[in-house]
Amino acid sequence: MNPLPFLIPFVVIAGIMYVFMRQKRERTANAPLRGEIQARARFATRLDQVSHLGAGGIGGTRGVWISVRGPKRLVVGADAFMISAPQALREFVFAGRESSIRFSQAPSRLVQRDWIVIAGQVNGRQEQLAITKRAGLPEIWQALAGTGAAQDWGPPAEASG
Repeated sequence: MNPLPFLIPFVVIAGIMYVFMRQKRERTANAPLRGEIQARARFATRLDQVSHLGAGGIGGTRGVWISVRGPKRLVVGADAFMISAPQALREFVFAGRESSIRFSQAPSRLVQRDWIVIAGQVNGRQEQLAITKRAGLPEIWQALAGTGAAQDWGPPAEASG
């Protein structure tokens, strides 16, 4: 008897359970900062693109920028900020004083686009995200800098296009 037909549904169900368990663990760990951000929100905006720097794992994603799918939103509180992508079941919550921001054009390969690269601790792991928006990038920079995030480079000029 071939065990493969029984193994495939088990692997799919285990994968789905892993994703939901990871999301629940992340949301629980982020609860204090998320509550502070929502209670003292100073700035919120939709983002055009968010890319996450891969750190290894399946498929060898180390050092590769991976686009986060679905609608993305940035909410900035007094001392922390959150980038969420509900469709991708992802939420990145950064404490401002434990993060850094810098201006870059590196994550985009197809078009020249301005990005803000955010580096910091998320749930005990070092994470890097690159965020962009067609207009309003200087306002995003100022809001992030207002949380205490260390500024590696000066603020970008107004994005065009």
